[in-house]
Amino acid sequence: MKYLLVFVVVIVGLTLMKKSHQHREIPGARKPTKPTPPEPMYACRQCGVHVPQSRCVWKGDNPYCCSEHARLG
Repeated sequence: MKYLLVFVVVIVGLTLMKKSHQHREIPGARKPTKPTPPEPMYACRQCGVHVPQSRCVWKGDNPYCCSEHARLG
């Protein structure tokens, strides 16, 4: 009976040690970066779909969602 108690205490101790090591910070690990600010969205002049600024096709001052809609403009 006393060996069973010692075995249980050792198992609980090992489990707690393992969990405490998981939460430690790893020295070479990368820190999370700050999120980038959201991009402005523009509505396509042809169909009205909202597109991020970096993916817009511009014809003059008008934003379009694709080159086909810019051509039809």
